[in-house]
Amino acid sequence: MDRGPRPIGFLDRELSEIFLDAFREMGGTWHGDAAVARIAFDGFGAVETRLEDGRVLRTTKALVSLGRQADCEGLALERAGISLGARGLIAVDENFRAAEASIYAVGDVVGPPGLAASAMEQGRRAVRHALGLEAGPRSGLVPTGIYTIPEIAMVGIGESQAREAGRPITVGRAHFSELARGQIAGNTHGLLKLIADGEGRKVLGVEVVGDGATDLVHLGQAAIIAGWDVDEFVDNVFNFPTLGEAYRLAALQVVDRRREVPVEA
Repeated sequence: MDRGPRPIGFLDRELSEIFLDAFREMGGTWHGDAAVARIAFDGFGAVETRLEDGRVLRTTKALVSLGRQADCEGLALERAGISLGARGLIAVDENFRAAEASIYAVGDVVGPPGLAASAMEQGRRAVRHALGLEAGPRSGLVPTGIYTIPEIAMVGIGESQAREAGRPITVGRAHFSELARGQIAGNTHGLLKLIADGEGRKVLGVEVVGDGATDLVHLGQAAIIAGWDVDEFVDNVFNFPTLGEAYRLAALQVVDRRREVPVEA
């Protein structure tokens, strides 16, 4: 249930629809555009949720998820000469050093992306800088993993993001139902989207929904960092049957769609 029409508002619509299909098949019911007026224990073993439109939902349990924010209160940072920004975050430089040079800050207290994996890397860089050691270049390419059932993951430029910005792209799709591994494992509610440039050459982004998505996305991340051409996925052999084969199927679709790109005289 959410105030918005779809779960995880920033998510690509196509991935969201596949996620909801799987959710409903597992017995779930999605209530979109629904605002909660009141939620309380009814005193008899159930939770009663009353919506603003008058509907009443009775469930055995209720999970309230409203996100999170940094908790810097009580740290007395002002005594160290550090002031918080408008959102209660600590400002840091590229080495995660705060206004007071002897203090470093990483993780949720410095703002987005607010992921455990990115916080770990921030901590590594902060420690190496404090010790006078080189940390290496920063790619700035951080994958997002959402550990729902099924999982959702993305890295680089998304299809919706590119289209809203008017950026020309070519998209290849591989549904898990097309994969032998997907059918063998009963993992057919899944999709991998390979986003390439307008000419269908360079890999720009990957979006995945389905079991194993948070692992699958890393190959796409490596391809973007390495500047791979889509043909790398076509010209190389993948283990069969695997979910990784989805990259090859999606790449073949991108290559096929190159014929649709007009050639300038």
